Amino acid sequence: MWAKAQKSADRMKTLSAKAAYSKAANQKLAETKRKLDGVNAKIGSAVSMGQIDATEQLKRAQHAVDLILLSAEQRIEELRKSGEHEWTACADDVDSAWEDLSQSVKRLVARFSDMAK
Repeated sequence: MWAKAQKSADRMKTLSAKAAYSKAANQKLAETKRKLDGVNAKIGSAVSMGQIDATEQLKRAQHAVDLILLSAEQRIEELRKSGEHEWTACADDVDSAWEDLSQSVKRLVARFSDMAK
């Protein structure tokens, strides 16, 4: 009986950890989208005001960020759907997607900053 109760408690801990990680990932995704919307708005404004040209490199950088953002969203969805034993592997994928997204956004901001000089 004790082993069954312990197994149940361990399962609840695992599911609680998954839920907390998933919630944090969704919050981080929402925050990243808001920041990216701000970056894209600044770029759009600078282009429309003639401060920078909408070069192919800039468009590719924006497109790359969009694709990596989509990948991060998909990884979070996979995490949400994962079982209690698979979610940690999915969390590793989410962490990797965040790193890719972070680097991609930095490249976009750097490209924009270089053009705005």
